[in-house]
Amino acid sequence: MRGKMIARIVGVFIALLLALPAQATSVMTSIKPLQLIAAGLITEEDSLDVLLPPGASPHSYALKPSDIRALNQADVTIWVGPELELFLSKLLADKPSVLTLTQADNMPLRHFDGGHHHDHGHDHGEHNIDPHFWLGPKPTRVAAQAITEALIKAAPNKKEQYQANLARFNAQLDKTVANIEHDLSTKVQSGYFVFHDAYGYFEDAFGLEKTGHFTVDPSQKPGAKTLVTIRRGLLNHDATCIFTEPQFNPALIDAVTRHNDVNVFALDPLATSIQVAPDGYQVFLQDMGNRFTRCLKHETTD
Repeated sequence: MRGKMIARIVGVFIALLLALPAQATSVMTSIKPLQLIAAGLITEEDSLDVLLPPGASPHSYALKPSDIRALNQADVTIWVGPELELFLSKLLADKPSVLTLTQADNMPLRHFDGGHHHDHGHDHGEHNIDPHFWLGPKPTRVAAQAITEALIKAAPNKKEQYQANLARFNAQLDKTVANIEHDLSTKVQSGYFVFHDAYGYFEDAFGLEKTGHFTVDPSQKPGAKTLVTIRRGLLNHDATCIFTEPQFNPALIDAVTRHNDVNVFALDPLATSIQVAPDGYQVFLQDMGNRFTRCLKHETTD
């Protein structure tokens, strides 16, 4: 009799446990593109927030007290690394459950000086690293793997769900890459200028080569010498396309494109207008591909 009672109590206890909602993991990302990647990997119960508001630059953001509280409350914090969000370095140095993606195992990072690739381990003393890895499919897959591992560590009971989400994310990414490769295969090979030198990972992935850039650091305006060089390149038809960014001064574009037959398209490496959804990252990459394709096929701007 007593054994039956114990068995019944244990049964009720197990049933109650199974009836409990799945453990929710709170995830905080530093910038929108990382939020898009994570959105394809988390479960429905998890919460996902982003630190930087729309229009803010990771190169020069100033933390508010509410930001610090939000970071301290997150179960998992994901950032690019000191190469991009230097303002987070001290705050995240002693915080547990922080994922620094530039230090993820086997992350293929490139340098600004000519696109040299290397597998970056945990030596964060490297300088001149291009931190915009989310614009390339290969490093994004490595980032997605690292994020999945961090989620599993935070909630081991949801391991199978996270692994299934990662598989779906990669399958969608494979399809998106194939679409972009197909679209760009019909492009007219011509030169182009970008606003700031952020697109090396995308260019490497899809065999593109820019004529030049206005600036390396978007917070610094290009000098007169750079503008003269770009205008000369357009006059000589070295390039037929210019990619701007939302924060770029239109007057500077007008100055170099005046009297030139050149296409002007906007690119936003921070994905400000892309909706956060499970396939948000793939939508972002496809949109980037569409803009490159249209500009290099000499289609008119929006």
